[in-house]
Amino acid sequence: MTSKDNSLNWFEISVKDINRAKKFYETILAIKMTEMEMMGMKMAFFPMEPGTGKANGGLAQSKMHKPSKSGAKIYLNANPDLSKALAKVEKLGVK
Repeated sequence: MTSKDNSLNWFEISVKDINRAKKFYETILAIKMTEMEMMGMKMAFFPMEPGTGKANGGLAQSKMHKPSKSGAKIYLNANPDLSKALAKVEKLGVK
């Protein structure tokens, strides 16, 4: 198993106004974000750099994904099986 098999692989920032948020991030980071609608969501993606080991992510606007004061959603890759990672969590006494 390599570190790529078991790592942070996506982050998502829920937003109320995708156009306003996209303009904000494009301006402060001097980037161009790509937009797409998928699974009932409006998305804007940060530029991806394949092969660099950097996490990819984007902005999401939908009725399901409400902005939160607790921050972005982080998606972890526990490839090939989540049960192996969960077993380690339980050994640490976490529920």
